[in-house]
Amino acid sequence: MPRHYPAELRRRTCERMLAGEAAKDLVAELGIASVTLYKWRRQALIDAGQRPGARSYEADPLLQARRRIKELEAEPLLSSSLALDCAYSMTWVISA
Repeated sequence: MPRHYPAELRRRTCERMLAGEAAKDLVAELGIASVTLYKWRRQALIDAGQRPGARSYEADPLLQARRRIKELEAEPLLSSSLALDCAYSMTWVISA
């Protein structure tokens, strides 16, 4: 059964590998399998745009939806009077 490591450990380990630290040194220090470290590094390169492939947040539909919600929430909201004008116009067109 695969082991699950904390996200913070994975992030720090990927930063160290991308900074040039050898995976074999990290295997000895952290006790994480070399295959796991190479997979983490490959995905970190993809996420950074340095290698082609599906980014972490694109592979997970729920994560992708949450990211889109954050983007939409960050957009400036319409003023309430403009929103009411639009709603009134739509009901007038629908009822006509």
